[in-house]
Amino acid sequence: MAVSSQFRDYVLDQLALLGPLDTKRLFGGLSVRCAGQHFGAILNGVFYLVADAQLRAELEGLGGTTFSYARGDRVIEVGRFVSVTEDVLEDIDTFLPLARRSLQIAERGA
Repeated sequence: MAVSSQFRDYVLDQLALLGPLDTKRLFGGLSVRCAGQHFGAILNGVFYLVADAQLRAELEGLGGTTFSYARGDRVIEVGRFVSVTEDVLEDIDTFLPLARRSLQIAERGA
């Protein structure tokens, strides 16, 4: 599924205060990178952050879900990617600190 350029631009606008951003193709979606560090993804029209266990729990508490996909008759969960709900994405005061933490997690390689 192609990524909407409007949604991509919206996500990048919301993240602009983090620093230099770019995107690269990733599994039919886009990897979102800051200063070359992959910390987020746009997949199937949803924005995901790279998360450790603590950030995953916080994002899930805000309504986020772990990225998953079907492979044959199995569902594979990728616990490293947790979705950001629309209301959180729209609330820059909530979203930006979560994105900063995700970037730090990605930099640590957790």
